Amino acid sequence: MNNEKPNYPRVNLCGEANIRLAGIVRNGTLMNLSPSGIQLECRHQLIEQLTKFKSEAGLFPDFELEFSLPAQGSCTRKIKSTCTVSYCRRQRQDSYHLGVNFQALAEQDEKQLSEYLRDPIAA
Repeated sequence: MNNEKPNYPRVNLCGEANIRLAGIVRNGTLMNLSPSGIQLECRHQLIEQLTKFKSEAGLFPDFELEFSLPAQGSCTRKIKSTCTVSYCRRQRQDSYHLGVNFQALAEQDEKQLSEYLRDPIAA
């Protein structure tokens, strides 16, 4: 049983995320969001790609992440960030949970994220 408590409250989130690494774009499914990062469900192909670029110390490389926050009406709010992997856990044969931390978020994206996390129901 996992007794770890996240540093920030997490908000469940549904949707797709695009992960760009070395010019290749893979996608993942959004699971939940906090001010410091996001949890994704992804397939083995993304983990293979990340593994190819691991450092000598065994760390996954930074990558570009893009996803949309739900918004009222038809307007969506895209968030882009450079991210780093905080954990990777295999769930099933071809399914992984990937925890990523935001490394470089534009000021406007950080503001939108904060507003969404403050009141996700109103967003």
